[in-house]
Amino acid sequence: MLKKNLIPLVLILLSLIMLIGTKESRSLKAGWLGNTVFFPFLHSLRAIETNQQLKQEVYSLRKKMAETTLEKLELQNELKQYSGALSKTFDTGTSEFVLAEVIGFSGQYQERNLIVDKGLGSGIQIGSAVISANGIVGKIILVNADHSVILPFSNPKFQLAVMDARTSVQGILQADIAGIISMNMVKLGSEISVGDTIVTSNLSRLYPKSFPVGTIKRIRESQDNLFISADINPFTLVENLEHVFILKKGGKSEPQQNN
Repeated sequence: MLKKNLIPLVLILLSLIMLIGTKESRSLKAGWLGNTVFFPFLHSLRAIETNQQLKQEVYSLRKKMAETTLEKLELQNELKQYSGALSKTFDTGTSEFVLAEVIGFSGQYQERNLIVDKGLGSGIQIGSAVISANGIVGKIILVNADHSVILPFSNPKFQLAVMDARTSVQGILQADIAGIISMNMVKLGSEISVGDTIVTSNLSRLYPKSFPVGTIKRIRESQDNLFISADINPFTLVENLEHVFILKKGGKSEPQQNN
């Protein structure tokens, strides 16, 4: 019982001591008590207050770091976009182009299309040619207000007139369900070789002549021995694309036509 009432009794006694004397003496007694009896308690309060301030400072610093990281990431993405635009080394003719970001896919893996974040509001039209910084990508087959769908050259439904840049031998670019990209319908005995660069043909209605496509990695004869096919290493890897360039001219082609 004594232990239970000891602390209240001590506090009452200290309060009475503080009430006795002049204002100056009470101030001296308060200072002495603060540095002796109440020092652990006051120290704990200061430590708690300091800890709260430190937590707030850490929170503010983390917030600034997050904001700085986001700003840095945004600048890096912008730099990557502009670097891609500047790295285009082939001629787009008189075409204007729109930079678009790939935001999704539709369809099965080998038959999937790309979805980009530009649409009617950016002047995109069905049938517009699409390129990357390295070569062809495909064509626009669907346009909405704020996004569009691209049929890429890796989709078996896509066809394009192409030719050997060295010899001008003509053929048709196609992909099969296994994802192999080939230049087909090449006449047997045509002068093409492994390592040759394949570009868009002068017969194409989708792309201007000589857009880069890829290089020949293997040549094989057809089963009827009338044609040869050339397997192509494309310059553009569709599955790795982050941004594409949509050419504004060439919107007259219909998506069901071969180009």
